[in-house]
Amino acid sequence: MRPETPLEETEQRLMPAPARGVAVAVGLTAAAVLLLVVVGLSVSPSAAHQATAGAAHASSPIQLAARLFLAIAVIGGLASLGGMLARRVGQPPVIGEIMAGLVLGPSVLGSLAPGVVSAVLPATILPHLNLIAQASLALFMFTVGAEFDHGVLGRQRGVIGAASQAMMVVPFALGVVAALPLFDMFAGDSVGLVPFAIFVGTALSVTAFPVLARIVQETGLGGTRLGSLAMICAAVADVLAWCALAVVLAILRAEGASGVVVALSLTAALCAVLLLVVRPALRTLALRYAHVRLPAPVCLGLVLGLVFALASITDLIGVHAIFGGFLAGIVLPREARALGTMPARLGTFNQVLLLPVFFASIGLQVDVRFAVTHPGVLLGGALLLVVAILGKLGSAWLVTLAGGMPPRLALGLGVLMNARGITEIVVLSSGLSIGVINGNAFTVLVIMALVTTVMTVPSLRLLGLTRPAAGRPPASERQVIATGEKEFPL
Repeated sequence: MRPETPLEETEQRLMPAPARGVAVAVGLTAAAVLLLVVVGLSVSPSAAHQATAGAAHASSPIQLAARLFLAIAVIGGLASLGGMLARRVGQPPVIGEIMAGLVLGPSVLGSLAPGVVSAVLPATILPHLNLIAQASLALFMFTVGAEFDHGVLGRQRGVIGAASQAMMVVPFALGVVAALPLFDMFAGDSVGLVPFAIFVGTALSVTAFPVLARIVQETGLGGTRLGSLAMICAAVADVLAWCALAVVLAILRAEGASGVVVALSLTAALCAVLLLVVRPALRTLALRYAHVRLPAPVCLGLVLGLVFALASITDLIGVHAIFGGFLAGIVLPREARALGTMPARLGTFNQVLLLPVFFASIGLQVDVRFAVTHPGVLLGGALLLVVAILGKLGSAWLVTLAGGMPPRLALGLGVLMNARGITEIVVLSSGLSIGVINGNAFTVLVIMALVTTVMTVPSLRLLGLTRPAAGRPPASERQVIATGEKEFPL
């Protein structure tokens, strides 16, 4: 099983927040909301529209910065409060953070009080918020890469190998088939059927490894075979999903078939150089100069330089900048003591400030008004939701059941793999930004990601597979919990 990372240990120390911390969070959020309402009430919808239309010419850099900081304060405060409330009801914080964005977006406040939204979130600051979101994604993918267990691919044997591959391939194939009748409704402008179908298949086959790790720990499955198998399968599925997304991005950004080949070849060459040359060299240097203690600011500068340099390179190659962040985490040597603490430090900062802004901005882009008033969009979304759930649950249940796992545990594995969470949101955001899907597809797929993530913990409880993490039993008893009868032999 994957050991707890420094980031997770930091989270566990911070999450049981004292009353003072909760009061501060609620107070700051209440103040931000009060300011939002006061400003919004003083601006009529028509005035807000005029202000937005002329803002590009009338606003000074100072005014633009003030609006941007106000937006970050409001979005960050509400997102943090939403994440805290979600955790209180046993859900991942990302659920509450996205719901906070939904409240601020066109679905709720945009309809009820458009003057509020226009005043606090004018169109002129949206590109700047998007830039912050892209930086947070690069840092998030860096922490994912740094925490990735490189030996997981070598442990694919027997049921583990079959299950991990089936739980990626089957949902992917079902997603590709489901995309065919939805092409005209959900595809972006000037997008071909092939990249659209590959993207939908990728979106339906994703499992959120970071969210799954937290769910496994908090449901008491961390010491069980079921939890370990789910973590290994999710890690493999994520790697395959990122590869599929890279192909989609290369197809869309390249000009012609030769451009696709060039983009993919450059990406493969970059990965080979980083993994076969740079990573071993950095590891050797880290071991040789282990006695040298670099100041924390120097380490931070080196790591940030590596992250954003690789993010820039991968973006120039033709794939998304998030892949550069992931590769930076992969090549960072764990043997370097000073550098090794940077993922946890950056991850904590990113989780507290930048990622909530990103997830709330996702909610801002979701407009459910059109979806609920158009039966075709509703039916398309329902089809994708059903295919997403059946693809994960069905593939996990059939493969592991054939390998000898008890039916209840096989279904539990499918439930765990059905949690899409953060990774799905990152994939969908990339798809919307490059135009492979339109706003309607983005809305229904975000809702699909929320539903499949929210249903994970209640489904595990319904199957009787959860146990309070604080009261985890000894190893002999955990084997009974893992199977209901006996330990499942992997």
